[in-house]
Amino acid sequence: MATLKDIASLAEVSIATVSRVLNQDESLSVTEETRHRILTAADELGYTRHQKSGNFKKEKHQIAIIQWVSEEDELDDIYYYNIRLGIEKRAQELDYEILRYFNDIPFSLAEEVIGILCIGKFSREQITELESLGKSLVFVDSDTLLQGHPCVTTDFENAV
Repeated sequence: MATLKDIASLAEVSIATVSRVLNQDESLSVTEETRHRILTAADELGYTRHQKSGNFKKEKHQIAIIQWVSEEDELDDIYYYNIRLGIEKRAQELDYEILRYFNDIPFSLAEEVIGILCIGKFSREQITELESLGKSLVFVDSDTLLQGHPCVTTDFENAV
């Protein structure tokens, strides 16, 4: 069975773009040529979408946001405040339930969440603690690529 990764490879686009085109995401801005390549690749590979039965209640997934700063410090630092608000807004649009923690790593998260967004400058020791939870981690404003974790950072050198 064809996967989104297979389609992305054949169409020479990202998996996220394939997903958004196949789910008819109206907020996605792609050229008709790209859309056509994706749909053609899906057709060539015999891609079929899994349909969930309407008899089941839609499961709401939980994600955790762990911030490096305290709640009080966040109010003094509009940078981290705006990052968190943007993440929370998009997560809510995607129907994720958000668990928010400030300057604390709750080890009870292991069973509750499908992933953790970590905002701020985490130490190697803190990253190791987060890894012990066994969940997918994405770091914002911490360069964690060498530790094998996806991250979002600002490229100050090329930003000018």
